[in-house]
Amino acid sequence: MNPEAKYVYVARNPWDSCVSFYHTVTTLNMFNFRDGSFEDFFDAFMRGDFGYGDYFNHVASGYALRNEPNLLFLTYEQLKKDTRSAVVKIAYFLGDYYGRRLEEDNDLLKTLLERSTAEYMKNVLVLNVQSFDEAWKTRRTETTVPSKSAYEGDPGRYSLVRSAKLGDWKSYFTREQLRRMQKKIQDRGDHASFMDLWKDICEEALVASQE
Repeated sequence: MNPEAKYVYVARNPWDSCVSFYHTVTTLNMFNFRDGSFEDFFDAFMRGDFGYGDYFNHVASGYALRNEPNLLFLTYEQLKKDTRSAVVKIAYFLGDYYGRRLEEDNDLLKTLLERSTAEYMKNVLVLNVQSFDEAWKTRRTETTVPSKSAYEGDPGRYSLVRSAKLGDWKSYFTREQLRRMQKKIQDRGDHASFMDLWKDICEEALVASQE
């Protein structure tokens, strides 16, 4: 880590992360997984073999740095459940001046919160798939439709924000998959101690796996 930089690490629970990545790889045709099933992707996610590395290793590395003065560790669930508090916390982390500005200027804070909504960001965080760097050139030419989501009718553009919902995993995970995820967490032991961040979801998933 660069001591002169500031880092914000946002971790999301593994169940929703799995679903989110599934939609990414089935929407962007360059991943060559357009017709892949969630079952197939779940297997790859559990192996850490889906193009983004192992979920548990990644979050564990960020969590291990949570007490560093130039790193702010948050969860996606915190951001969704209490966006105002999270935004102000991030502002103060960047500098007291920014935190005070938000607390003293309600209009500024209101504008920032409005622009932090999923609906707003769907129209801002849009990739121009056709402009990806040279490493993707071959994959682009192999696919006639780079993105099946076709942002505003343009298959060459893709919105990074889909639903931004919490708990979307409930519509995808089978009982067997929930049990496999639970075993994965248990097998990781202390290396997955960060899962305490989502005790409520862990309990909900455990109950659902036994129904």
